[in-house]
Amino acid sequence: MPVERKKILKPYLILCEGRDAEGFLINYLNSEVLAQDKRFSNDIQIFDFGGNDDICNFLMNLKNMDSFGMVTSIAIIRDAEKDYAKACNEVSRALRKSGFVSVEKSGTWVCDDMGLRVGFILFPLNNDTGTLEDLCLRILSEKSSENILSSINEFLADMETTHGRTYRRKHKNMLHTYLSSSDEYVTKPLGLASSAGAFDWESDELIPLKRFLIEGFSS
Repeated sequence: MPVERKKILKPYLILCEGRDAEGFLINYLNSEVLAQDKRFSNDIQIFDFGGNDDICNFLMNLKNMDSFGMVTSIAIIRDAEKDYAKACNEVSRALRKSGFVSVEKSGTWVCDDMGLRVGFILFPLNNDTGTLEDLCLRILSEKSSENILSSINEFLADMETTHGRTYRRKHKNMLHTYLSSSDEYVTKPLGLASSAGAFDWESDELIPLKRFLIEGFSS
């Protein structure tokens, strides 16, 4: 059965990397922290653009979507991965190649000649390398999370030395082991874990994201 192409329904768009980021952002936008500002729950639409290599094609197709003319702000949110400067350059290059105004620095916005605001910000929001999972490890809501993570780190270290395991993405192993250790979050992807209360939306670690969204999604 053919799948209907996504339609633009809101003036503020967030383009994010993957379903985990999409679910995480949806729950953050609908959290009590942002509830006082109705823009965050009513006027923002989130699109998953897929992998980082897909963003340029997604941006090119975005302009051909129905009702693109109603869009006033576009935010791109992706992981910094292992090279922060490279990630910034990749987003800037994708914007230029797809005909949008270029943005050079994470956490900033640029307005084009037609009044369209475009910006991007990189997880884990600290102007450094890393991913959404790194951010999630820093905003866990459970009071004893640091002690639990210490135990998980010891466990993974033992798995490496005793059983020869290798962890190329240890931050992901850390987070998913943590989630799996609780009946509340076991089997849940990040989006569902965030809706179940795994993360502290009031954490200071999220201040850069909040400021970025407030600045770009203003009337």
